Amino acid sequence: MQPSPDLIAQLDQSTDQLKRARLRNMQWLAAGLLLLAALVFAVARSQRGRHPAWGYVEAFAEAAMVGAIADWFAVVALFRHPLGIPLWHTAIIPNSKADIGRSLGAFVENHFITEQGIAERIAQADPAARLGAWLREEAHARQLGMTGAGVAKQLLAMADHEQLGRLLREQASGYLGQLNVSDVAADCIDALIADGKPQELLDFLLDRSAAYLDDERHHTAIGDFVLGAFQIENALVKKAVKAYEPRMIASLQKFALTVRIDPAHPLRQRIAGWIADSALHLKADPQWQETVRRYQLQLIASDTVQAMLGELWDAIRARVLADLHADAPVLAQAIASLARNTGQVLGEDKTARAWLNDAIVAGSGSLVRRYRGEVGAFIAARLDSWSKDEMSERIELAIGRDLQFIRINGTIVGGLAGLLIYSVSQAV
Repeated sequence: MQPSPDLIAQLDQSTDQLKRARLRNMQWLAAGLLLLAALVFAVARSQRGRHPAWGYVEAFAEAAMVGAIADWFAVVALFRHPLGIPLWHTAIIPNSKADIGRSLGAFVENHFITEQGIAERIAQADPAARLGAWLREEAHARQLGMTGAGVAKQLLAMADHEQLGRLLREQASGYLGQLNVSDVAADCIDALIADGKPQELLDFLLDRSAAYLDDERHHTAIGDFVLGAFQIENALVKKAVKAYEPRMIASLQKFALTVRIDPAHPLRQRIAGWIADSALHLKADPQWQETVRRYQLQLIASDTVQAMLGELWDAIRARVLADLHADAPVLAQAIASLARNTGQVLGEDKTARAWLNDAIVAGSGSLVRRYRGEVGAFIAARLDSWSKDEMSERIELAIGRDLQFIRINGTIVGGLAGLLIYSVSQAV
């Protein structure tokens, strides 16, 4: 879980307060040594005539004060004007803010943001192995799956469904229009013939016909159909047909039974021939193909088909949303499974790890070449956004405590140097 920006700001503020406290302690320590040197100097000066040793003490204390004051001036001059006096070449950091930003940006670009340096660091880190280990963790895989499902839910909520529905309808219409229905139908017929399906279909139709003819409730309808088919209006003829109806139905039943029990019946052969000829026409007859093509386009352009295609996106969206609102969405499970499998492959296949690491290195090289110049510009712009006082304060908080050791060392080293000079002069 990433900390909130407010928490990060509070932590930075607490860190700065701690650094200020430590800096003040070191400043007081360095100032205390200067005061101590001054006190020792005053005592030694007053006691100098009583014993020669006080001369050495005086020389040490005097040189210590000089060293402490000189190093105090040097340290303070980095960040501000000593005692508020604008002496030449003081307040170096605030007055050189722009140059420092450019120099720091160029230094980072030339010595840190390099293709070779980034590639070496990536190779050492072996990100493919780390990614594989992370993905193999069941909790991580589930988290990734649920995150992916959540992203999909948000994308669906933000999508323009009217536009997507229109786009899907247009794409589906285009694909259906490009489909060669003649070839598809011919291939289907060939497959049906190869499997003997036309004869099975004929047997099914004969069985259904026989059942229909056996039901006396349908006999009147059959007679009326015959009268309508032949457009018979004469009452005497209608009466004759009605009288002949039982024999006609019996004849139809006999014919259907004959075809059903005879696998070699001529009607079967004729039907098989018609079907085979249809397949040949669909494959090679331009007129058939043109007719099928015309009906195909008319059907696609019909209001009924267009309405169905227009509702396709709504159906897909409803199905996806129903899954995404479930406790265990299928999409989340699929993403989690993909993550686990990917982690397994990266854990077991050295070639896959090497390929991914090489891809990351190649990608990082491209990013370095493209954005390297922007890193230095960003650093320079960031420093330029600070005021002179803010920049001085930040740098002083970062290194000011260590700089106080210069004052402490200057006090001690200066005193020793003064003692050495005084000793040599006394010896000479």
